Amino acid sequence: MKNQSRFIISAVLATMLGGGCAVQPGENPKVQKSTEATVIADGRFTGPEEDLPPGKVNLQRLLNKAPDGGVVEIPLGRYELATSLTIARRKNLHLAFAPGSQLRCSNTDAAVIKIESCRSLKISGVRARHVKPLPTYECHGPVVSIRASQDIHIDNCELNGCGAVGVTAGDSTLKVTNCHIHDNTWNAFYLTSCKATVIGNLIERNANTLQAHRCEEIMWSDNFVRDNGGYWCKPRKPGLRPGSEPDLQPVTGK
Repeated sequence: MKNQSRFIISAVLATMLGGGCAVQPGENPKVQKSTEATVIADGRFTGPEEDLPPGKVNLQRLLNKAPDGGVVEIPLGRYELATSLTIARRKNLHLAFAPGSQLRCSNTDAAVIKIESCRSLKISGVRARHVKPLPTYECHGPVVSIRASQDIHIDNCELNGCGAVGVTAGDSTLKVTNCHIHDNTWNAFYLTSCKATVIGNLIERNANTLQAHRCEEIMWSDNFVRDNGGYWCKPRKPGLRPGSEPDLQPVTGK
């Protein structure tokens, strides 16, 4: 991921409706009084500085507008979605959430983050979970789902156990580093036909640590693994523990 441009979703935009138009390199940015976000020439997502209407940013729409080959910087906030944040057929992209940002999905049957057919994708800095966890495992969605993707890197994230699985992946190569993966009601990791690197994570209080099927290679190093109960032990209560997250204001609608 060399020679990257940076795409910044500014704090100003966190009060605005998503949208906008792409500006080609070399063009002058257009200044508009609008509820729409604008992508200006240097690649920053921003909005008009005056007459800001009340509103909420559409994170999925802004992600879809960001071109491949750069870093999307997402400001600190609580982002609530009706269904998965979907990243499909993208390459050489880094979603850099401000550390501590929260991403919540209200559909417990959907993954919080869904990655499909991507290459060289990194996600960092986010605390991901469902809005209202189910009390027990009932085949509901994982926190992160990865399918048919190569060189996927999840770094410095919290994958909170409202999902059945912290990271589920199939037919992919992936790396998970420096993450806190906890209280998932089925597995911390569920891997099928994958090549995986798992380094430097805190993995605790999940129903099980790892299930792997037909995996070519798993590199597992410097992880702190504790108190993962197993299927036949007394079920852990999934979801947030009191006081484990700051009370951030929501910046996206469901």
